[in-house]
Amino acid sequence: MRHDTFSHNARAQLKMVFDSLRELMTPPDPPKRPIGFVTPDDMGKKGATTARREA
Repeated sequence: MRHDTFSHNARAQLKMVFDSLRELMTPPDPPKRPIGFVTPDDMGKKGATTARREA
């Protein structure tokens, strides 16, 4: 009886490990483009879109 409980617990823990590893192996979603009009001058500036959002 104890062996069955140990086997079940080990399988559950291994499943959690493999599920976590699969989640880490998936590539992240690509960055989304901002909505709105962007001028060529704004594209050269880093943080230009975030500065407008904060204001």
